[in-house]
Amino acid sequence: MFYLLRKIRKARWDPVYRAEIGLPPDAVPADCLADLNTSRCALSLWEVHADMSNVESIIVAMATTRDSSANFDYALIKDHRLAAIGPLQQTEGDSPNTRANHEWHRDLSGLSTDKLNELVLVMFSYAERGRILRHDIENLIREAVRTGQVDRAKMNERLRVRLAV
Repeated sequence: MFYLLRKIRKARWDPVYRAEIGLPPDAVPADCLADLNTSRCALSLWEVHADMSNVESIIVAMATTRDSSANFDYALIKDHRLAAIGPLQQTEGDSPNTRANHEWHRDLSGLSTDKLNELVLVMFSYAERGRILRHDIENLIREAVRTGQVDRAKMNERLRVRLAV
């Protein structure tokens, strides 16, 4: 068993939000779809070990591609929940962390609108949602740069300047 991680905006996935905007209890807010942008009918995900030993490395890899540091919200979905939605393919990630790109990046491929709808239902119902605060993200990034886990030259330039790394 392993998890798949997707960056989200946590508020969109909060059941309280559904009630605030007046949706019925069994509905999923359409805003959730904004966190599931596909390319070539595939969705980028990251494989997290069952013991969560690589989750911070993955989050730092993703966070170093952004223009600025901010809270990092994410969803974790157990792999078996996605098996019927589409095949997972190991693909090259696009982050300043070469190891994460090679070992942990996946694409959920062959997605149609029906399959994407299925995915949003699964994520809303079963995903574990988490947040790493901006201050902690900044410290994790600095440590990853210091230890060479992240290639400083491949980081987003604005973020690199802001963090002075």
